Amino acid sequence: LVKDRATKEPLAPYGGSSPAMDELVSACKQRGLLPFVNYHRLHVVPPCTVSDSEAREGLAILDEALSVADAHTVSA
Repeated sequence: LVKDRATKEPLAPYGGSSPAMDELVSACKQRGLLPFVNYHRLHVVPPCTVSDSEAREGLAILDEALSVADAHTVSA
């Protein structure tokens, strides 16, 4: 995830985190999704046994939670 699409500045520095990433993780957890994040990356790695409805539910949660990260980006 990036702060600014033009400059590609990461939402969190290499080797660290940021308030934006912390808020994103918190938003996911509050909605029942345990995310796997590393620095400015959010990995989507569902189990092989995920059902269609569970996948849709997880993606809907991610969609909501990513709006939290959007508040920390530069508008184009």
